[in-house]
Amino acid sequence: MTTKFITKDRDARLYLISDTHLIANELHDDGIAFQHMRDTSAGKDLDYQEIALTAFTRMLLKKKPTALIITGDLTFNGEKASAERLHKIFAPLLKAGIHLFTIPGNHDIFDGWARKFENDKELYAAQISPFDWKRIFSDGYQNSINTDPTSLSYSVNLNKKYHLVFLDTNIYGQHESNASPTTNGELSMQQLEWLAVDLAKARSNNQLISIHFFLCITIYMIIIKLFTVVIH
Repeated sequence: MTTKFITKDRDARLYLISDTHLIANELHDDGIAFQHMRDTSAGKDLDYQEIALTAFTRMLLKKKPTALIITGDLTFNGEKASAERLHKIFAPLLKAGIHLFTIPGNHDIFDGWARKFENDKELYAAQISPFDWKRIFSDGYQNSINTDPTSLSYSVNLNKKYHLVFLDTNIYGQHESNASPTTNGELSMQQLEWLAVDLAKARSNNQLISIHFFLCITIYMIIIKLFTVVIH
């Protein structure tokens, strides 16, 4: 496995957040339909999202970490416009040399709930495909040393101390959906095989895995599969 490292700093700093659930301001007019959705959105803050994320970006520019990690559900319900807006908000980080490593959540890829809101109507909004995800949040994939051909999983060598793996544990189809997002996750045998080989070949003994869903059985299977690869 390649020895490309994100940084030479052995004391690299990472910030990790999750479930930003951003809906781009351009997708609603604060009308009746949007207000109803906001009032039934399980406590999500939909009023000050862009203000809060912009303030967070400014704070990171002062702190200057090595990278920001976002572990899924970046968008409200998989609207492509929301993903593009989130990337634009965080673009100053990339310009300043702060990496942006993301992995999707169950609300991000081909989510049939993607909507825009006008007056009292809910209208179609373009959904995010796996191709769109890699294009919009390209930093992680461009700096990866290993990508899984069957999912959006990838890994990077942070430095000589840490190997980071970003696992896509979500369930979604190959085309746009009319269905609600799946509320559980899984790892296929192909993904487990990819992960086992990646961990076995990692240059660092310190391996950090980021996922959206925590899967107890998955951890057990990872250990068994990794042991099988190593002894063979």
